[in-house]
Amino acid sequence: MQTVRSVLRTLGTLTAVLLAAGGPLAAVAPAAHASAGHVQQQSGAARSAAQPLAISITGMTPAPVEPDSTVTVTGTLANHTGAPLPGITVEVLTSPASFAYPAQMTEFTGNPSSTSLQQAGEYQAPGSVPNGGTVSWSVQFPAANFYSQFGVFPIEAQVSATGISATDDAQTFLVFWPGSEAASQPKGLQVSWVWPLVDTPQQGACPQTLATNELASSVASGGRLSTLLDAGSAWAQQDDLTWDIDPALLSDVSLMTKSYFARGNAACTERDREQPSKAATAWLSQLKTSTAGGPAFLTPYANVDVAALSHAGLDPNLEAAYQLGDSVAGQVLPGTFGKTGTGTGNGAVLKAAWPADGQADAGVLTSLVDDGGISTVILSSSELPSSLPGGADNALAKTISGVGTSMSVLLANSRITSLLGTASATASQAGQFALTQDYLAQTAMIAAELPGTLRSLVVAPPPSWDPSPAEANALLKITDQAPWLHPTGLSTLSAAAAQLTSVTPVKAKQVSPKELNSAYTSYLTKVTASVNVFKDLLYQPTDDQLNSLTAALAVTESSAWRGSPGGWAKADELGDFVQQEEEKVKLLSSKKILLTGQSGETAVSVQNGLSVPIEVKVTASTPTGSDLRVAPFDGSLKMQAYQSGTVKLPLRSVTIGGTATLQLQLTTQDGSPLPWPGQSQPLSVEVTRVGRFLLAIIGGALGILVLTSAYRLRRKRLARSRNGDTADETAEAGGTG
Repeated sequence: MQTVRSVLRTLGTLTAVLLAAGGPLAAVAPAAHASAGHVQQQSGAARSAAQPLAISITGMTPAPVEPDSTVTVTGTLANHTGAPLPGITVEVLTSPASFAYPAQMTEFTGNPSSTSLQQAGEYQAPGSVPNGGTVSWSVQFPAANFYSQFGVFPIEAQVSATGISATDDAQTFLVFWPGSEAASQPKGLQVSWVWPLVDTPQQGACPQTLATNELASSVASGGRLSTLLDAGSAWAQQDDLTWDIDPALLSDVSLMTKSYFARGNAACTERDREQPSKAATAWLSQLKTSTAGGPAFLTPYANVDVAALSHAGLDPNLEAAYQLGDSVAGQVLPGTFGKTGTGTGNGAVLKAAWPADGQADAGVLTSLVDDGGISTVILSSSELPSSLPGGADNALAKTISGVGTSMSVLLANSRITSLLGTASATASQAGQFALTQDYLAQTAMIAAELPGTLRSLVVAPPPSWDPSPAEANALLKITDQAPWLHPTGLSTLSAAAAQLTSVTPVKAKQVSPKELNSAYTSYLTKVTASVNVFKDLLYQPTDDQLNSLTAALAVTESSAWRGSPGGWAKADELGDFVQQEEEKVKLLSSKKILLTGQSGETAVSVQNGLSVPIEVKVTASTPTGSDLRVAPFDGSLKMQAYQSGTVKLPLRSVTIGGTATLQLQLTTQDGSPLPWPGQSQPLSVEVTRVGRFLLAIIGGALGILVLTSAYRLRRKRLARSRNGDTADETAEAGGTG
């Protein structure tokens, strides 16, 4: 059999010419078998439309292929030449030589001519294919003609037609399993799936409000989160999945089970009221059932960018995100995470972290240990070198944090993570097949690197991945049924990693170009300070009030904002919300007062325009060298919603005469100043010589005037009595003369 690709292309062309001339239909490979397809009119996929003559592979059975298998490769071809096209031929090519390492697989799909192939079979399209038409094709051939050992082999489909130069080709992989009777059985891989339920966080500081209503469609049937939950629930036990859940998602979906708001602004106005979502209720119910008592771990609330917060010194924020996440998960999924979010007592909850993009340096690991109590970290396999011969893949490693704490490391295969990231809910049949077949081949390639050694594989799709239902279920079915894959829980691998004797250090410092940058984290530092001041302003706040602010802050720190301007908008919105709320607390004081003498008091009032109780302090200070003094006083005020309070400022002046300026300031109980207009203002104090003696003189004069008036009134009443007037008449006359 010829083995040179150029010869095969020539044979294909000759075959097409013979067919056009009315020659017999015969496969170039005697053992091959072709089945007739059917023609259908359709617009075609983007790739097909771009090619005058286009081909795709949509399936291959069985998977994997065994010694007695008949391989069936199926696909479609499309005619976009502008006219009906007769004499179309499809050839399927393969090789008896398996790939030796993963890079060869990549080279094959990127540059197929680099691999020598042999023809396995062909298909002749009957009649003419109309312009815009699509033909389904199928080619069969015996596996025994080409394959004898466990491995991954190339498959290529080529299409050509009589009378035109346009051709096209498509590639995929075939996995051959020698069967249970083979003398040497590969040890295979302990495979552990991380199944993420993570989404862009939606809640901000406004109560009962989501930024968008996108979750409504995502949790509904056919939506992204619905697909992930359905597939994960169906295969959780067979594949020993470990759920990775963002508590912010639990909070957002829980909010939707009752009447809620969507959209709006920082003032919590212009919001649209939404009705309770039946889909959200059903999704949460299914999640509770599917994850109860099962393997799971939590991201910090809103899946905050752990690396960015650690590098910016915002460890208190990271700790708060973990604590809030535990609390929320305990409320929504107590059967999974326990009432406190720390576990149900059955060991199912793993204290694991999966940093964004699977990257973490020694300092980030320290933050995870100190702030989240993390003992297991999932990193990309590109983060640590393999210690096995030839750099063969293995998921287990052990490292230490920046302060020497031992940690289990589970290395998620970076090639498979990237592959799964290409999944799409709108993928064509060919696209779905390419993804699942590539996954099958990648796992087999890893197992074939060291077939005599049992190793581990962690499969971790990107948190935001969006597979179609067919893709998600096919991937998990492969994991369950491929004979070289042995589903294993993540906690089992974590325990095995902890027993390793060798320690592999991570990088001392690395900053990913994708993480939230320093300009943004500097802004987050300012927003954090504003939020903390507002928290201190509240009097005996409830846990819900504090958690709402902590959650809103965590949302601004989410790794979902990597490479997106959405974070800036969220941070601005939170900053505006805090400002608008704090501005509702105002000082009520005169601009100028008169201090008569060297001492006295003046009243300063505070108005609480918030809907919650607050506790503030009024402070007063004078410039250095001023003759005006403020005596010690208690400026604390506790006010209910929409109420006011007043404090008395005791003042004393060293000298008489002149004007001094007093600076009034509202602060929280810990002394943090409220920074907005109306919360800090000057008070001008004019000190006069009018003192207590002058006031006594004025008081005495008023007393004499009163006595004189009383004496005159008595005289007039006596005079009228002598003239016969009655006392009543005198009273009716008003006592005036």
